[in-house]
Amino acid sequence: MRICMSFLVRGTVPVHYNYLIQSAIYHRLPTRLSRALHNKGVVEGPRRFKMFTFSRLYGDFTRSDEGLVYRDRAYLCFSSPLERVVMEVYRSFLRDPVLRLGGSELNLEVMNVVEPPELGSKTVVYTLSPIAVYRKSEVGTRYYSPYEKEWELLISLNSLRKYHALRRRYLKTGLVVRPLKAGLSRVKYKDNVVFAWRGGIRDEGTKVPADGGL
Repeated sequence: MRICMSFLVRGTVPVHYNYLIQSAIYHRLPTRLSRALHNKGVVEGPRRFKMFTFSRLYGDFTRSDEGLVYRDRAYLCFSSPLERVVMEVYRSFLRDPVLRLGGSELNLEVMNVVEPPELGSKTVVYTLSPIAVYRKSEVGTRYYSPYEKEWELLISLNSLRKYHALRRRYLKTGLVVRPLKAGLSRVKYKDNVVFAWRGGIRDEGTKVPADGGL
C-alpha cells in the first residue's frame, strides 16, 4: 500500500534529508507501533526488517550552500506492505499537515492512497529511492553494483526473506530482481556514506518487497 503526497516548500531542505524523513515517519506513528517497528520490526531468523520505504523528494530545485531550494513543490511517496503503518501515517498528515526537515517546512497540499500494480515477468518498476546492496565483514562493508552477479543474488534473497517474514510461508516459485538501467547515488545516512543505485528494475514475483523496500 502506498500514499503519495504533494507539498508546498518553505525554506531550504537539507541535502541529506533521508534520516530526517525516516525520523519524521517514526514520530508520526503511535508510540507503541513506532517503538515496535524501530526496535524490532518484522523478524525473520536473526534479521529484522522495518518493512517500509519512501521516495526521494521529487521536484524542481537548485542547490545552494545551505541545501536544496525547491521552486515551489516537492513530491514524496511512502510505501509499506503493512496497511496499518500506511494508514497511521495518512491519518497523522490529516492531523498535522506540516513536514519539518531541518529548518524547512513542507506544507501538505494533496495526498492520495495508491495501490501498487501487481508485479509480473513483464512489469518494470522504478526505485522510489536508491537501493544499497552490501555485505559486512571483519574488514568493512562491501557494496555491490547492479552490474555484478552478487547484486541480483543478494537483492533477490533479501526479497524472499522479507516475504517469509511477513507471510510466514515461502514462495512456491522463485523471485528474481533484475536491473535494467541504474545510476549511482552516494547517500549520507547519519555519519556514514552509503553507495546505492537508482533506476529501473524488473521484479518477477510478488509485490511485497516492492512495498516494503528492496
